[in-house]
Amino acid sequence: MLFLQQLVNGISLGAVYALFAVGFGVVFSTMRILNLAQGVYATWGALFAYWTITEAGLPFAVAVLAGALAGAVTAVAVDQIAFQPLRSRGGGEQLLGTIITSVALWISLREAASLATGAAPLGFPPGTVPNDLLQVGGVRVLMTQILAIVCAVAVTAAIHLILHRTRLGSAIRAVGHDRGAAMLGGVDPRVAILTAAALAGAATGLAGVFFAAGQTFTFGLGDGLLLHGFAAVVIGGMGDVRGAAFGGFLIGVVQVLSAQYISASFQDAITFGLLLAVLVARPRGLFRTVELGRA
Repeated sequence: MLFLQQLVNGISLGAVYALFAVGFGVVFSTMRILNLAQGVYATWGALFAYWTITEAGLPFAVAVLAGALAGAVTAVAVDQIAFQPLRSRGGGEQLLGTIITSVALWISLREAASLATGAAPLGFPPGTVPNDLLQVGGVRVLMTQILAIVCAVAVTAAIHLILHRTRLGSAIRAVGHDRGAAMLGGVDPRVAILTAAALAGAATGLAGVFFAAGQTFTFGLGDGLLLHGFAAVVIGGMGDVRGAAFGGFLIGVVQVLSAQYISASFQDAITFGLLLAVLVARPRGLFRTVELGRA
């Protein structure tokens, strides 16, 4: 029974990683950039959800939506401030430029979050987060865990359908594959890129909200999510958001079970050991992948 309980805990933690990884995967597969500022989207998503409850007095459901919206707005703003100037130049390889620029935005937004919170730990007030217990046999599941899992599955399915079953999704993928050819085909790359950024930011903001809902958090919340989200994308494969989500769930389960049955001190070592093993056995990830290229 203990194994089942920890498995459920691992799946719920994996749901948070899956949401983050889906956002990371959208950026990888459509804009082909390594955005190291992505973790801060989760931080600002969690902060806006927190302020929605504590300052506006609105319920948790509205706070979740506020967190997703904050993540989307932050992602679009970062894209236009940091990456659009690089795209406007065109021509050469932009991978190094996007990494350096995203690091600068990461630091700036992280410090802004530190100032906004006074670098103090925060926590949702008691009674504002739905923490009802559902007991199935001897396994106890919190309502927030159920919401996180359902949200991760729904968001992954929705983004996959948007990317692969709609004209807008086809335009986004076309811009990611070859921006010039997409423009010749009548696609407005600006609309496609902004849509992809908003989708990625919303998913990442949701990850921040659910990660913060069950614990106290600080302005550095997104840093850990960045590492585990990146590992999830690499393990699952960079070309499909379903693979990124699978990688997130896998990392969550491995992390919780290793902490329970081996040692909490080694859970990160085991997690990133899994990443190394996948890279050695399947360098392209468990699912198909894309190459990093121009922003």
